[in-house]
Amino acid sequence: MQFIKFILSLVKWALTIFLTLLAIYILSSNFNIFGGYRPFLVQSGSMEPAIMTGDVIMVQGGASKYNLNDVITFHDSNGRTVTHRVIAVNANGNGKYSTKGDANRSGDEGEIALSQITGKVVLVIPRLGYFVSFSKTPTGLMVLVLIPAVIFALDELIKMLKNVKPRD
Repeated sequence: MQFIKFILSLVKWALTIFLTLLAIYILSSNFNIFGGYRPFLVQSGSMEPAIMTGDVIMVQGGASKYNLNDVITFHDSNGRTVTHRVIAVNANGNGKYSTKGDANRSGDEGEIALSQITGKVVLVIPRLGYFVSFSKTPTGLMVLVLIPAVIFALDELIKMLKNVKPRD
């Protein structure tokens, strides 16, 4: 019985920490609350092997210029969010950049203006995106919210039943 209590306690703490981190991720991806840092979920393999599908990247915005080989996140002409490497900086100082995905054979079409750039990738968190994507599915909701809620409720019920004293 002591072992089961320990496992339940461990599961409760692990799930609490995970759900807290997930909430922080969701809030920070929708609002700029971390001083210019913003997370993104990588959904394609264009930057492999440096950045893999399913990784979460942290992007720092606000720079006035970017350098050759910087990995930047930007909005392309179709409005998609893209993360690629700077392969050329326009020499006439107009703040335009040529980019290319590491896994792509050729560079991106057209140049990227500074106004299109969200920021520079400063951190890659491997495979965290799979948990984020899973948490958005009905199964993920059940596994990450409903089952832990039942475990918490059962644990509290067990504690309450132990404190009930029989009447004489």
